[in-house]
Amino acid sequence: MNLIAIETATENCSVGLLHLGEITQTSSVAPQKHAELVLVYLDQLLAAHDLKKTQIDGIVFGQGPGAFTGVRIAMSVVQGLALAWEVPVMAVSTMHNLALQVAQQNKDQEGQLLVANDARMNEVYWATFAIKQGQLERLTEDALNAPEDINSDGFDWCVGSAFQTMLTAGSKAQVMPDVLPDAASLLSLAQNNFKQQATHINDIKPAYIREKVVFN
Repeated sequence: MNLIAIETATENCSVGLLHLGEITQTSSVAPQKHAELVLVYLDQLLAAHDLKKTQIDGIVFGQGPGAFTGVRIAMSVVQGLALAWEVPVMAVSTMHNLALQVAQQNKDQEGQLLVANDARMNEVYWATFAIKQGQLERLTEDALNAPEDINSDGFDWCVGSAFQTMLTAGSKAQVMPDVLPDAASLLSLAQNNFKQQATHINDIKPAYIREKVVFN
C-alpha cells in the first residue's frame, strides 16, 4: 500500500510517503510558506521513489485543531488530490499526532499525557491520552480553553507548544514544548488502520474547534 501524508496544522510543513512498508518524510518549520511547499515536497518524494500519482492508494492528513490557514491548506490540497486520484482519505487530530509521538518514544512506560497547543487569543487546544501496555488511548476529546482552566497535575507528560508559556507548577510531568505534529506520525498510525478508518473526502471536515476563526 502506498500512502501519502500531509500535516500543516502548525508551523511545521510536513509531507510523508509510505512505500514498501517504509516511511519517509520531508519537513520544515516554515510559517506562511505551507502553500508554496506542500506540493513541492510531495512531488519530490514521489520522484525519489519513482512513483506515479496513479500508484497512490490513499491520503492521511492532519485535520487540526491548529492554525486556521494551515488546516485550511491541508484540507484544500487533500480534497483536490483525493478527488483527482479517486482515493480514500483518513483524517487525524493534531492532538493525537503529538500524543502518538510521545507514545512511540516511551513504549516501555505507562502514564498519562496532557497535549496542549497554543491557539492564540489566550487560549489553547488540548486533549488527554494514556499509554497502556504500549498502546495509546484517548481519554478526552479535543477542546479549547484558557490556559488557567487546565490542570496539569497528575500527568506524566505535558506536550505541545502551549507549554512554552503555560505554567506547570506543582506538576512532576516531563514537559515537551517543542514537539511538532508531522507526516511520519500520521503514516505510522495509518499503516495498520487506514483500511478501517479511511473514508471519502466529502465525509471529512476540518477540526477548527473555535467558532470564531482567526486568520494568521
